[in-house]
Amino acid sequence: MDQEHPAASGQASYKSNFAVVHFSRTYDEAFTLLVEARNYLSAHRKNRGKPGRSVDAMTQCLEEMRMTTRLIRAMGWLLTVRAVEAGEIDWDEAVDTDNLMTDLRVCIDDQRAQCAFLSPELLDLMERAHGLYMRAARMELQVAARCNA
Repeated sequence: MDQEHPAASGQASYKSNFAVVHFSRTYDEAFTLLVEARNYLSAHRKNRGKPGRSVDAMTQCLEEMRMTTRLIRAMGWLLTVRAVEAGEIDWDEAVDTDNLMTDLRVCIDDQRAQCAFLSPELLDLMERAHGLYMRAARMELQVAARCNA
């Protein structure tokens, strides 16, 4: 995360150099959040009951999986952007219009209001993962729109 990233050119094309700095900061944030989530889930593994024991335990398991899915999908998109920037693939190959992040309802839905019983730490991670996911999804939509124009 301490790497220097090249500055984005003033006239960045979606076919060549798309806002490298913007994506770099988002990538660093995603990586940090992924590590935080891993550490949280690892540290609290023993405190979780078996999923079938209560509705609250099932809800917590579901929300942890939703958070993890958001982080994985966002990180996948950001790694794809890095591959484009490294010249490994083109933008047209990077965007799958049949599988956009905005189409994944389970990640778009925000159920935090029904999860007040969860720990403040988990709620914070869930909120940040949702925000990151939505920003990555918007970036993907922007690129998809320009590539298909």
